[in-house]
Amino acid sequence: MKTNLFSYNSILFTLIIILISTITIWKLPQTQNGYTHIGIAVYDMDDTFINDYVTKLQNKIDRSSFSGKKVLYEIFDAEGNANRQEHQLQYMYTQNFDALLINLVTPSSAASVLNETANHDIPVILFNREADKKDLSISKQTWYVGTAAKKAGAIQADMLQNVWNTDKINLDRNKNNKLDYILIEGEQTHFDAVRRTNGFLENSQNLPLNQLTNLSADWQRNLASVKFSKLDTSIIQSAEAIICNNDDMALGVYDYYKQHNLKLPLILGINNSPEMNQKIQAGEIYGTVDNGTNDQISYICKLLNDILNKDTAKYHKIWYSKPFAIEK
Repeated sequence: MKTNLFSYNSILFTLIIILISTITIWKLPQTQNGYTHIGIAVYDMDDTFINDYVTKLQNKIDRSSFSGKKVLYEIFDAEGNANRQEHQLQYMYTQNFDALLINLVTPSSAASVLNETANHDIPVILFNREADKKDLSISKQTWYVGTAAKKAGAIQADMLQNVWNTDKINLDRNKNNKLDYILIEGEQTHFDAVRRTNGFLENSQNLPLNQLTNLSADWQRNLASVKFSKLDTSIIQSAEAIICNNDDMALGVYDYYKQHNLKLPLILGINNSPEMNQKIQAGEIYGTVDNGTNDQISYICKLLNDILNKDTAKYHKIWYSKPFAIEK
């Protein structure tokens, strides 16, 4: 009898311990529930502008809380490879992220990406590399944050116009009353490259432009320098201005002139990267366009917080920061 009673008490005691332990564990704060989980897909961290952009984004996220929670985030670097990014995104769709921030390698692939995120019911903020507007309508939980690429090109034209108006005597080196220039574009079919170029050309109608040549250098500094070096020497020597779709390519041109001890022409870029800004302040490069990166990052974080709070009715699908000129 005593043995049975002892066994009964042991079982009862064990059950009570299990019950207390379960209640205690249930009441403890859950690590996963204490954080918001964000996946960040980046087209290429070797891109100077993107590296600076993502670093600033990380710093902003680290100092913020979203919906009352701190953020855990993972960064996936596609290294400029569309297939690599596709594999990364397929993995990200399965990881229960609360939201995704995506900087597409190939903006023209946005439709397939956004169909996938819609199927997995994941909110998405595309940033920096703009997709076609109609693709953003695929999902109600999709937004784009960037700058007005065409406006950035138009600002380059304004800067060039100002120099022509105020310092034509020095800018027009060969005294032919024309502004002889070389255009260096990013990826040939990239929306941003096309819009920046169009913005420049459309806003420079009052300038006596004479395009000596143009080339595409895929946003890359080294490639711009290499391609520039293959131009006919007479073209290089005749160039009075070099208009570039971004700062890295502008710096590639700068590298070429420095390596060959040639007098620098007027050089314009877009992005206001730290090195570009330094060379502008030193008076070596004339100017660039700041895309309003800090404003973009602030907006992304504000939007992200409201996405998590399901309070996005006030947001438009597209938000552009205001680019502005940086001149020596």
